[in-house]
This record gives sequence, C-alpha cells and structure tokens, in this order.
Amino acid sequence: EDLTADAVFVATGFTPFNPEHKGTYGYAKFPNVISGLDLERIKRQKGFLARPSDGAAAQKVAFIQCVGSRDENLGNLWCSQVCCPYALRTAESLKHKNPDLDITVFYMDIQNTGKSFPVFYETCKNDIRFIRSIPVDIFPVENDNLNMRFFDEAEGTTAMETFDMVVLSIGIMPNSENEKIAAQLNIALDSDGFFKNSDELNKTSTSNDGMFIAGTAQGPKSIAASMAQAGQAASGVLKYLGVTK
Repeated sequence: EDLTADAVFVATGFTPFNPEHKGTYGYAKFPNVISGLDLERIKRQKGFLARPSDGAAAQKVAFIQCVGSRDENLGNLWCSQVCCPYALRTAESLKHKNPDLDITVFYMDIQNTGKSFPVFYETCKNDIRFIRSIPVDIFPVENDNLNMRFFDEAEGTTAMETFDMVVLSIGIMPNSENEKIAAQLNIALDSDGFFKNSDELNKTSTSNDGMFIAGTAQGPKSIAASMAQAGQAASGVLKYLGVTK
C-alpha cells in the first residue's frame, strides 16, 4: 500500500547478537553454553537454572560479558549498555534462590549505567566473584562440563577453570532490516548500522524532515533511556506538526 503521513516515528528496535558468530565459545555446539536469552527461557520453563545437557541444577556458573560488543575482530566497537545490568541482576536473582550457587563474572569493564546501578554493583561483589578478563576459548570435558581458558591478570599467566554452565551476555545489534527501512524512508544510517541523528543536540532527529527516531533504532540503550527518548521524539512530532499543548 501507499500511505500518506505528516510525520513518521521510527522505533524498530534491535537484533540480539548471534553468539554462534563467536565461535571459540562453542555456542550451539556445547549444550551447556547458553545465551542470556536462553537463561531467561530456562528459568521460566524450569523455575531454576537447569543444565540443558541433563536437566540437573547448575552448581558452578560463569557469565561472560561483552559477547558481540566492543569486539574489534567482529567490527562491533560499541558498548551495548544493557549487558552488565541484565547479567548482574540475573546472577543476583539466581544467587538469592540458591545461595550455594558459585557464580563468576568475566568482564572487560562494568558499565555503571543507571542511577542505582553503582550501589547494586557493590552489593553484587559480596555474592559474586569478578574476574577482569575476557576468556580466550571454551572446550568440553567429562559430564558435559566446560573448561575455560583465560588470562589471569593477578598472576600474569594463562589460567584454566572448569564450570558446569557458561552464560554468554550477548549484546545489541542493529535491526536486520534497518538498511531496507532507511532506503524506504530516505534517512541515513551511521557507520554501525543504526539510524543516524542529524543533530547532536537532538538525538531524535534524522536526515529527513518529519522523520523521528527513538530507542535502540538509534543505538544501544536501556529501557528507561528508550522511554525517555520516545517522549522526546513524540514532543518533536507535535512541534513539527504545529500542535500546541
């Protein structure tokens, strides 16, 4: 159909990073390597963190941050912003239900996004082990457990540790149809494939008057930040249409 509109609001969301593209971690090859999205599904279906290989409750779990983000080899140099908060909140929730659960978070940097997150992060340090290192690779061992190789900064050497489950904290990718939509609407994308704002002082603006963007269509951000930008875009639409409150 051909539609006539006075303004267009583009909020196309994002595509989750496909962890199969990070081949050294063995996602889709080793049953007990899962993504953060898989973990949510398991919790809903089972009510606890069950290992996909045998349904047993996980006892020693590793979270790997920045999977698909801040990765020069993949060409994804941006921070997805949501990975640290969702991983730590999930880890704390698991620890609350099972205090004996051994959780380790491997990270590059912890992104303290949100007003209350720094305080929450300090609380997490009491329950969770943090290792500032991004693992090199993962390979399976007996009983579908997983050996992980990483660089130990404290010792200055390569270390190896076994976990019975690994959770990959996957990041935010541009919507897979952004290029097609940008061509249809005649608006520009940035070098990463998100919709580009034309005015640094107005993050909802585009290269085409009457077209407004919000949320992760414009770049990685939290739900709260997406909602705030949506409000700004709605105000921009009203102003563009000459509607006064």
